[in-house]
Amino acid sequence: MTENSIRIRIRRSELATLQKENRIEESVAFPTGVVFGFILKIGLDNNQILNADFEDNRIAVTLAKDEAEQWITTNQVGLEADIALAESERLHILVEKDFPCVDRPEEDKLDTFWELAPDSPDAC
Repeated sequence: MTENSIRIRIRRSELATLQKENRIEESVAFPTGVVFGFILKIGLDNNQILNADFEDNRIAVTLAKDEAEQWITTNQVGLEADIALAESERLHILVEKDFPCVDRPEEDKLDTFWELAPDSPDAC
């Protein structure tokens, strides 16, 4: 675990939805009834490569329009940024394409980016 960080891995079908609809949304339900969600969306401008906010139990990560287009249409694995917070702290954000890990035989690999997979399982 890394302090003050958000890491989102996107599967091939999710990336197609993001490109078509400019957003994807997912949620996780907990036994207590609480639902935690996240939204990944493409912004209308290019002010910041990545930005994040939190409201209504959801993390919203916004990608800069031009950076998102380049990332979606190339073999670029991810987008990464550090956002300045109060008192010299930082929020690290990483959004990346999901590729299959060769050391996880039980993992569903059908919707991943095979062409980006490392040759070595320790690089997963």
